[in-house]
Amino acid sequence: MAESQPAPSSSFVYDLEEDFFDRFNLKKVLVLGQGVSGEVFLTTSTAGPSRKLAVKVFSLDEEHRELNLRMFTTEVEIMRSVIHPHIVPCVIAARCPGYAALAMPYYPRGDLACLSGKQPPAQVHRYMTHVARGLYYLHRQNIAHNDLKLENVFVDAQQRAHLGDFGLALKVKAVSRTALASGVGCTQDYWPPEKLAAGPHTKIDPFKVDVYATGIMYWALVSGENPEEGLDYLGKVTNLDVSPDQR
Repeated sequence: MAESQPAPSSSFVYDLEEDFFDRFNLKKVLVLGQGVSGEVFLTTSTAGPSRKLAVKVFSLDEEHRELNLRMFTTEVEIMRSVIHPHIVPCVIAARCPGYAALAMPYYPRGDLACLSGKQPPAQVHRYMTHVARGLYYLHRQNIAHNDLKLENVFVDAQQRAHLGDFGLALKVKAVSRTALASGVGCTQDYWPPEKLAAGPHTKIDPFKVDVYATGIMYWALVSGENPEEGLDYLGKVTNLDVSPDQR
């Protein structure tokens, strides 16, 4: 997911009666990924291939409309409400016949999952410093990402990391700082002990869940291992074969 920062007004949500790609003169080049909501395409401008955008398409067919429209709306609202150098911005957002679309910068180095186990410790530390800065900013706005994982952090050509995929994010009341565990932590491989032990009506701190997931990402990038539900992460970190100054 060009890396230029958009003007704030570019995050306006259009209601279109035409195809998103035709309306904004975008040509699909390839599929970058596929998730619960739909596909993500690399696009170029029909006026010239130098401007590249990643466009996430949310299917609004009858079966998926309610969930995907909620995720689209949440993601756009979060992206419109925050501006930070390590958070993916929204370039264009629109509702179209049968789908919604969200255009973002294209980050040519892919996501952190593509880079896991392939980077020197100093570069891993740099990535995770960027993640921590973006996450700290989000938390200061009372927003929990709620699905932090390697696949949701994107890297630009200058090796800067950016938090993305906010469709499951939570806006938490500053007073309580908690939320029902059933709605916190959306990828099981990154769950902390309190989420694993929580009952259906238990409330937990989603900000701490984000921080725990950040630690798992750090471990995965250094070790090259994949996060997996039930792993003893404390033991894994303790036994990492790295020098003491890298711990």
